[in-house]
Amino acid sequence: MSMQQIPVTMLMMLAWRNLWRNRRRTLITLSSIALGFGMAVLSIGIGDGSHNSLIRNAIQLGEGHLTIQHRDYLDAPANHRYIADGITLAAQLQKLQIPAQIQPRVSLQVLATTAGHATGAGVEGVALNDPRAKQLQERMVAGRWMQPDEQRGLWIGERMAHKLGAKIGSKIVLMAGTEGGDSQAQLGRVRGIFRAGMEEMDRYLILTPLHFAQRFLQGEGAALERSPITRYALFFDHPDQAVIWKQQLQQQPFAAEVAVLEWQQLMPQLLQFIAVDDAGNYIFLTLILILVIFGIINTVLMSVLERTREFGLLRALGMGRAALLLLVFYESLLLSLMAVVSGWLVGGGIHLWLGSHGIDFSALGVSMEMMGTMMDPVIYTELSLDRIIQLTLMIFGATLASGVYPAIKAARVTPIEALQS
Repeated sequence: MSMQQIPVTMLMMLAWRNLWRNRRRTLITLSSIALGFGMAVLSIGIGDGSHNSLIRNAIQLGEGHLTIQHRDYLDAPANHRYIADGITLAAQLQKLQIPAQIQPRVSLQVLATTAGHATGAGVEGVALNDPRAKQLQERMVAGRWMQPDEQRGLWIGERMAHKLGAKIGSKIVLMAGTEGGDSQAQLGRVRGIFRAGMEEMDRYLILTPLHFAQRFLQGEGAALERSPITRYALFFDHPDQAVIWKQQLQQQPFAAEVAVLEWQQLMPQLLQFIAVDDAGNYIFLTLILILVIFGIINTVLMSVLERTREFGLLRALGMGRAALLLLVFYESLLLSLMAVVSGWLVGGGIHLWLGSHGIDFSALGVSMEMMGTMMDPVIYTELSLDRIIQLTLMIFGATLASGVYPAIKAARVTPIEALQS
């Protein structure tokens, strides 16, 4: 067998041996890569965890994965833009057997007044099992929660209670104008006060039983026996189904009278924030990759320079440029594989720990409210399969690419140059 025809397995064995000639340098390089990989996993994992937390709360405290509402409501929200026949629409939705929780809601813009105080407010009429209601029930700071036979109960945010000078049992008059220019009013009584953790919700939201809010729609000409509503909010156990069902709902006969919207259409500012934050994470990841690349180039190049005479001797014994290039390239390949393994040992360990224990950002004084929604106080790192593959390929590719220049430099060594060095 000539030196020109060295088997791949032999080249791999030589590459492995060469890597561990300078054990200290190889271990330092692997440690640096593992640390950088761990920082990348931490950054991406916390980023994804916080983004998913914002999205979950935006959906639960907002309008669900899908919203079915009056076709003109999004462009110009107004009390008189409602779905007059909620009963028929509910029956049609029930017939479709949508795998989602379907919640009727009434949204109103009103003026809330007490003796000597007044403020603009948004009334939200909901059912007892509404996800938003359940979320706010967990954030109660005073009073009791909504009962099945509730008539005129009101649940308000802590900041609104302070602004109106209201407490448990206080009467609040809710006034609203009609499309025809008239005014109407309903009297309610404060039964509970919540602290949502979102300034807009604490200052502006008044939660009421659905039937109480529907009385305002009656003033707009709606028939209460047809259960008029502003919208239906759909909550899916499997969010990926929302896109499929949106398309199916838009093909139904009632689609001409309503708008079917995804949560992304209702909260574009949240999507923009996530995109910008993701870009920041990728800039950080790019900096880590640059450091990794320079570290590996330094390691392999130093190894090549130290073995110049050895490469010259191999060339003199008949090893071709291609075999020499492969030898050094295999060293980079083995280093890349070890870098990925060591990186996931560190990064995976960090992810598993923070994925189960989380980071309490509230204890760090970080604001939980942003972009019309809020993060959970404790954020757990989250990494999807796509992210795992992406991180692995980026580190492996960067590490492998780093060995190309040293391999080419080694292949260019001539026996005479090497022996003269």
